[in-house]
Amino acid sequence: MVNAVILSTGDKILNIMKDMEISIQELSGMSGVRESVIMDILAGVKEGDITTLCKIADGLGVCVHELCPDEENYAVPVEKDTLAKLIVISEINGVDLNELIDSILNRGIVENGFYD
Repeated sequence: MVNAVILSTGDKILNIMKDMEISIQELSGMSGVRESVIMDILAGVKEGDITTLCKIADGLGVCVHELCPDEENYAVPVEKDTLAKLIVISEINGVDLNELIDSILNRGIVENGFYD
């Protein structure tokens, strides 16, 4: 499986700022968001609320969806014994648990004909 680069909201804002060659101070002036708030988002100290992100997106001239982090995590209920078995298998085989689960899902999808 190819490891893609996963960008946070702060990474995305910083990349746009670099492309536009603007500073935090300039972004603050363009967006009306305090410099300290922008710095916290860029550093990953906190995630901006939707109002703040909309202001930053407007200041940068981009859609707010372009600032959303690349990876979202969802809670999926799994029985304890199933999870325990997966953890043991990953330990025995020296494979990261997430890689093992991805492998199982991909194999199941292929074997069940969900690919064209």
